[in-house]
Amino acid sequence: MRRAATILLGLSLVVAACGDDDAQSDATSGTPAATATSAAAESTTATTTVAETTTTAAATTTAAAALTGPAAFFAAAADFVGEYSGEWNNTTFGSTGAMFINVLEVNLEAGFVLIEIDLDGNVFGLADPDAFVIEISIDGDNLHVGFSEFLGGSSFEIDEFGNFTLNAEPLSLGLPLEIEGGLTDIGFGGSYNIPGLAEGTWSVAPDA
Repeated sequence: MRRAATILLGLSLVVAACGDDDAQSDATSGTPAATATSAAAESTTATTTVAETTTTAAATTTAAAALTGPAAFFAAAADFVGEYSGEWNNTTFGSTGAMFINVLEVNLEAGFVLIEIDLDGNVFGLADPDAFVIEISIDGDNLHVGFSEFLGGSSFEIDEFGNFTLNAEPLSLGLPLEIEGGLTDIGFGGSYNIPGLAEGTWSVAPDA
């Protein structure tokens, strides 16, 4: 855009210069120089318009660039408040169960997202767990998930494309758990891995 503005500015100066020469020639022939003055004024207006457009575009780009990392996550999360349902599949042992996610609240001012998760079936080979709530919030420049009864302490990371990773060590499991996911054509989905024990997939879609 700057290059285009520079080229236009250069052209306007050339037009203005040519206009001056024409003005002198016209003065000799008795023709008023108003035409040259008008051309120069139009060129100046065009250059000013380009400059204003460039400034506006730069300001818009700067504002968009400011929404990165955690800020971008919270801004995007506000569009996903609601209930989702689907299933999880343990590809190691062939077990499966229903999965429900409810994005309860996105508080942009306080900087946190509340999500309720309910997993049905033999989760991690154990009895059907109760639904639990996790809170994703900003900790400095990063995102983290606070302690929850089911997941224990955990951390959360997300990239600029919306792909996230949640690392935890459920108290009932005593082993690390890594959950990866992101947006899909129908909602959210991804995979999970318990190193040395099991791995699987999960997916949910918005409830009608």
